[in-house]
Amino acid sequence: MSKQCVMITGGSGFIGIYIMKKLIDEGYTVVNYDLAPPAPQLQKILDDSENSGNVIYERGNLLDLPDLLIACRKNQVNKIVHMAAFFDPAESNRRPYFTYQVNVQGTINVMETARLTDCDRVVNISSIGVYPKKQYEPMDEKHPMFIAGAGHGSHYGSSKAASELIGQAYCQNNGVSYAAVRFSGVYGYGMRYSMFIKDMIENSLSGSKTEFGSGGDLTRDYTYVKDSVNGVFLALTVDDIALASRTYLTTSGALYSGTDIARIVKEMIPGADITIAPELSDFEKKDMAKRGTIDISLAKAELGYEPQYTIEDGIREYIDMYKKYSQ
Repeated sequence: MSKQCVMITGGSGFIGIYIMKKLIDEGYTVVNYDLAPPAPQLQKILDDSENSGNVIYERGNLLDLPDLLIACRKNQVNKIVHMAAFFDPAESNRRPYFTYQVNVQGTINVMETARLTDCDRVVNISSIGVYPKKQYEPMDEKHPMFIAGAGHGSHYGSSKAASELIGQAYCQNNGVSYAAVRFSGVYGYGMRYSMFIKDMIENSLSGSKTEFGSGGDLTRDYTYVKDSVNGVFLALTVDDIALASRTYLTTSGALYSGTDIARIVKEMIPGADITIAPELSDFEKKDMAKRGTIDISLAKAELGYEPQYTIEDGIREYIDMYKKYSQ
């Protein structure tokens, strides 16, 4: 017997697939509201669940509020995970209008849908991109999102900061149960952006050389996708009274450099041919200015969140899944 029906906006993407699998494995029915169904390699992850039939695909545009409302009412959706976004910080600067349409107006449509359908909970997927520049470490939820003269570095960061404020306003003024989880460096099989780790693993498994001319000293909080998903699941299912802070950093809490990732991959894949220069490009220097050690104690206290994967565990499982699904 299905517990409830959860809609995921943008469920066909990398992280959305893992969220769907977690939910159907837990006995939920899931509505994947997206413009296209999952790519075949991601669909294989869903197909591994004995409950894969509990996914309903609704083709829809996040900017079409009536369509979003109809899909929720038709499927008796109880909760929403708002995953859909235009995610590409560099490209967002070239396409600012589209970025705000999708990330800001899209969030308004989701929150309005939740208000009009008396939805039990909305979990908004956000990012450490809301931080324009590191002011202190460890960086926590109280770290400033607005710093005079710093800007946000990208329209993406500004749009995600705005989406969080919109969610908070609907929560405080319209009674929508809401939480935001901020991700950092989410990696795993099926990821779209390289972040060094994708190319290093997949090229090495394919017998190809990997060479980066910069980035060895760039540090990230790399978070394995299943830890990110667990943070979403907890934010979706804990009692509303536990969500005192409403915004949570659900990352690994540890920093690793591009050089660290290369070393670990080479240890796990015999013969891996990887080189990465230590210096940073201008873009990477700007990126580094926003990154620091992340404090995840609030998510631990209010959500019961605890990362389960070390960086070695995550890379090892990525390797195993790539061998299973792509070779």
